[in-house]
Amino acid sequence: MKLTSIREFRTDISSFTKKGEMMVITNHGKMVGCFLPLTTTKDIPIELKREFVAALGQKIAVQLLSQKVQEKEILNDFETFKKNRRR
Repeated sequence: MKLTSIREFRTDISSFTKKGEMMVITNHGKMVGCFLPLTTTKDIPIELKREFVAALGQKIAVQLLSQKVQEKEILNDFETFKKNRRR
């Protein structure tokens, strides 16, 4: 596993993905994330997928609540997108 700064990672992300090496990403010396290259999504354990989807759902819910967006608005936007996409 290699340690890299966020700046270096951002600059060389394509070479890191080609190497397929796990990376720990730091910002000012503090760990801010990690990069785990996968060949397919089948490589991700189901528990991790569930945790990821739950965390993502919570973040989206908080953003929608803070912006006072209603579910009906999102569904209407999606329906409009689908109709326009087919043209």
